[in-house]
Parts: sequence; C-alpha cells; structure tokens
Amino acid sequence: MSVFRIDLLRHGETEAGQCFLGRTDAALTDRGWQQMHAGLEGVRPEDYEGVFSSPLQRCSAFAEQWAGSDGFVTDARLREYDFGQWDGQTAAHIHATDPAALGRFWQDPWHCPPPQAESLADFFVRLEALVDQLQQEHTRAVLLICHGGVIRALHCILNGLPVSEMFSFPVAHGSLHRLQDARQ
Repeated sequence: MSVFRIDLLRHGETEAGQCFLGRTDAALTDRGWQQMHAGLEGVRPEDYEGVFSSPLQRCSAFAEQWAGSDGFVTDARLREYDFGQWDGQTAAHIHATDPAALGRFWQDPWHCPPPQAESLADFFVRLEALVDQLQQEHTRAVLLICHGGVIRALHCILNGLPVSEMFSFPVAHGSLHRLQDARQ
C-alpha cells in the first residue's frame, strides 16, 4: 500500500548570497545547481506522482531541467516567505540599521515580522491549503522544489509543532527532506 508523502528539495546557493531572500528572484550559482543535483542523486521524476515548484527561478529553472517542461507544475503557494523591506538584505545590514527590529523578529517572528513583510499567519495558511489540496489529489509521494522557509514551515505544520521550532530545523542548500503528515 502506498502512503502519501511529501519530499521537499531546497534550492541551491544563489547569486544573491547570504541574505533574507524571499521574493527577490535570484538565479542559482553553478554550485547551487550541483547542490540540487546531489540532493536528488538516485531519484527520478518518475518516483513521484507529482513534481511541484516555486515560481521563483532558483527553483523553477532546476525543476524544468530535472523533470522537463511538462514534468512539473509551478505553484505560487510554494514561493518563499516575503521579507518585505528586508528582502535581499543581509542580517548584518539590518542589525546595523535597526537592531531592535531584527531582535524582535528573531524572538517572536509570528508577532514581529519585518516592515511590510508577509505575516507568518498568512504564510502558514497558504502552505496548509497547499498540503490539503495535495492530500486530496495524490495518494503517494510528491516532490516540492522550494525554499528553506517553506520547508521549515511545513515541518512545523505536518508535525504539529509551534512556529518557534521553525528556526531549529536545519535546511541546507540542495537538501532533500521527507515528511509525512503526523496531524492525522
């Protein structure tokens, strides 16, 4: 008997470097491409009932190359958390300009998002809706090619964990994660 499972591949290193990278559409570096291929070593598109990708090029370009242009579906709900005014900036820069806001975000991201950022409540709602739809439409494994924040949030959602656990879940560039829904 097959069991519904979600595999999540984080995009590889990008040309934007280490920063709050949400809506900024940064391309993969050569190393980023290698990281993603390594993450899926021994895995084929045929191993999945469906392959889904964030629309951002750091995910969708790889999805198209790996699964073929007809082998995956782009889903906007897989886009990364929108960091608002902090998007594309480093934590060091934000710390230099507004250390109190950065500290509040790290301490309580649910109630203290970056200026003009997406609320974590909205982020979780869109990801929960995606999971619910995938569970209704699929009976075995699906692959989501997405972002670190998406993977961390889905880890919390599927395991019934509080949002405070998000940042304690390691998600390296190009890493593959297997999750099953423990809420059922």
